[in-house]
Amino acid sequence: MSFEYWFMLPVAIVVSSTANSSGFSGGVLFQPIYNLFLNVPIQNAVATGVATETIGMTSGAIRYLYYKMVDLPIAFTMIMLTIPGIILGTHALSVINENLIKFILGLVVLFLASTQLLGAVQKTFGDRESVPVEDIYPHMALSPIAGFFSATTGTGMCEISQPVLERGLKLKTRKANATAILIEATGNWIITILNLHAGFIMWEIWIFSGTGAIIGGQLGAWASRYLPERLLKVVFSICVIIIGVFYVIKGIEWMTGMSIIQGTFFDV
Repeated sequence: MSFEYWFMLPVAIVVSSTANSSGFSGGVLFQPIYNLFLNVPIQNAVATGVATETIGMTSGAIRYLYYKMVDLPIAFTMIMLTIPGIILGTHALSVINENLIKFILGLVVLFLASTQLLGAVQKTFGDRESVPVEDIYPHMALSPIAGFFSATTGTGMCEISQPVLERGLKLKTRKANATAILIEATGNWIITILNLHAGFIMWEIWIFSGTGAIIGGQLGAWASRYLPERLLKVVFSICVIIIGVFYVIKGIEWMTGMSIIQGTFFDV
């Protein structure tokens, strides 16, 4: 076994801990780390990032289930709704130009992270312990969209599901986070199985990042009961916004043929 990517073990622990405690998907950071810093092709970066967060989110979801923080009926309904989008998005990943995927990813994460940041600043939090399944009906169209973006960009299910649960359905923040993480973990298993067939996952990276994600998932779920979710959301949203800006810039460079970022480690 090669130890070239050993440093992804501590990196994955930090990323997975933060993601599992705040309700974001780890792929929103893993995928850019692979693509921007390790120069992994975008399809491989997305697939390996999803495979990594699959393990991390599953680890966190198991602990959240143990804590009985998940709204299971709503989670099951939203998982079923994401499946058509996941299947379509997995196919799109293999045929869409990688620079276009970067650009779309940048726009998506910028919007989602900005929404979360605004909610944290305004102290917008839910107050319901549970939600009737029928309350999801006005928001049904968002779940397949979330599945599509998770399959094509490595992020989407947590980032869309959490605001729907908390801001749309008024579920308490911690329960919304836990439920969104279970949705993400389950959907990511489907995506990872499809990516296995396509051969996109880079196992030499995953062996270290996956191990770190398991540890981080447990730490993040445990810490979520004690850390202020407002601070976590602000910090994480700012990180994701920075990543989104760089991907939008890379997409603009591709479309215009002009070099905006030149001579830096972001010029990939």
